[in-house]
Amino acid sequence: MTKQLPPTNFFNRAEDEDADDNVEIGGDMESILNECLSAGLPCQRLNWHYRSRHESLIAFSNHRYYGSGLVTFPSPVTDDSAVSLHMVEGGHYDKGGSRTNQVEAKAVVADIISHLQDPDFVTSGKSIGVVTFNSQQQKLIEDLLDEERRRDNALERFFSDDLNEPVFVKNLENVQGDERDLIYFSITYGPDLSGRVSMNFGPLNKDGGERRLNVAVTRAKHGLRIFTSLLPDQIDLTRTKAKGVADLKLFLDYAQRGIRALAEEATALQSDFESPFEEIVAAALSRRGWTVHSQVGVSAFRVDLGVVDPERPGRYLAGVECDGATYHRAATARDRDWLREQVLKGLGWRIVRTWSTDWWHDAETAAKTVDTKLQKILEETREERAKGEAERARQEAARREAQETISDEMMTSPVDEDDSSHQMPLFSAPAADVPSEPVAEPVYADRNVAQETGRAAVQEVTTSPDLLADGQETALANAIREVVAAEGPIRSDVLASRIAKRCGFNKAGKRIREKVFKVASQEFTGVAEEDGSVFFWPANVTPGECDFIRKDHDGKPRPADEISLAELAALACDVSTSLAPTEDPVAVMARAMGLQRLHAATRARLERALEMWLSKPGHEATSID
Repeated sequence: MTKQLPPTNFFNRAEDEDADDNVEIGGDMESILNECLSAGLPCQRLNWHYRSRHESLIAFSNHRYYGSGLVTFPSPVTDDSAVSLHMVEGGHYDKGGSRTNQVEAKAVVADIISHLQDPDFVTSGKSIGVVTFNSQQQKLIEDLLDEERRRDNALERFFSDDLNEPVFVKNLENVQGDERDLIYFSITYGPDLSGRVSMNFGPLNKDGGERRLNVAVTRAKHGLRIFTSLLPDQIDLTRTKAKGVADLKLFLDYAQRGIRALAEEATALQSDFESPFEEIVAAALSRRGWTVHSQVGVSAFRVDLGVVDPERPGRYLAGVECDGATYHRAATARDRDWLREQVLKGLGWRIVRTWSTDWWHDAETAAKTVDTKLQKILEETREERAKGEAERARQEAARREAQETISDEMMTSPVDEDDSSHQMPLFSAPAADVPSEPVAEPVYADRNVAQETGRAAVQEVTTSPDLLADGQETALANAIREVVAAEGPIRSDVLASRIAKRCGFNKAGKRIREKVFKVASQEFTGVAEEDGSVFFWPANVTPGECDFIRKDHDGKPRPADEISLAELAALACDVSTSLAPTEDPVAVMARAMGLQRLHAATRARLERALEMWLSKPGHEATSID
């Protein structure tokens, strides 16, 4: 526990992160544990490590902080690469400003969403956590994830408190005690806009900063994905004496190059045989066609011989335990026989034991016995793989059949308005696209009312499931014109959602979005692109020119990213007329929009709109600071 965090209040002192590069920040408050150790109370070290399902996840900390004294267990893969480094091109740390790395945060969130939308990952039931270097980057990633959750309601279940392990986003100071199957680590720090790299890494520059790093990199059970805009060779240890910074450099090197980056005592994945007996067994198995690796692992405990699966070279078929030095060194029968083997089995190993006395009496028969057991394991793994592939093929066939049935029924069959059985998606979209009770989507009758009150007068229309069917493009185009005339400028995916609701769907799937976008693009020449998003403008309005803002929809505030920059610039103009000298214009804009919280991404968009308004002719000299 002395290698982990004592009580801390680092992020209550935000000014520390702007400290000079050469200033080493003070130490932690020590805990009662240190008082007990100082008093000479006896202590017992717990050496066996169970959390990590892959040895590479604990290898760095075992080497750097525990003197390679932890007993860890190798995973049954020949190339243990559970730790991966992902270099983020174009990322930079906003030192002295937001203290975030926007590009890196977006890369992390994009990768998380790709996993949460991957059926194989979802089926595995694995959990996700995010660790950041500071609270500002933590909040930014939380905001970006919130935006993704608003776009796709299907993501909500991964964040639900009903789960044993929902997605979390934490920082170095509050992640201790947590664990997840897959951990994302956002390094955050990196070059500034000028390319200069500061040697101030916030909490790592403190005395004991290395303990924070140790905690952060040992939260993962199955995988650790490091996202960084900073490579190890960019960290100049001549400019800092902080041990935490030196450890970060080594950790990034380890994540980039693997076990080779650690000191010599952390040996390579394959070592020499520990006893002549192991060498004899390995030679006998090699003669029978098996590929054998000796001393699999990097800690004090290793599997004597790893036999590579001939059909899956990246995995071990089984481990062979010989009753040599490792066996006799175990202190108790519990350690020797049951506990160690149970841990290995839990990691996916199949263990075959062989005894030196059997080889002494009849080496050929003993070798044949081991070979027979390995052949049986190989046959069992073939059957298991065949069953798994058959089940996956069955599930895929059932999914395709269900999608084809839905498409055939909705695309070719007439719809009986009184028959609710036909109220199904037109496209092979996720289950979340299945329509709920018919939704009456408002049609806006008077745009002038919208400009004056922030909401449009509405009249109700019934759902029209036929809109998205083939051959109904004219009706779809009419519906799109109505929505754009009332709500434009409107972002393309929001437009698709409005059309989906008219058809009785809760949300717009990929096929619906594509069809709506295609028809809308043919109907409207007034199109503006903003940061990769497309906004459709009404026919009687010039794209980019707007003197009003529609702040809500159905009584709910519109998210800033769903409002065009031109509308937000009009809002900046509105608030400027009554802005007090000490007020933050962006905060006033957010309040005017009805937003309860001002997220980092929202602030950035509002600031951009403010700059856009100030840059218009006639406003060059205007100041609303």
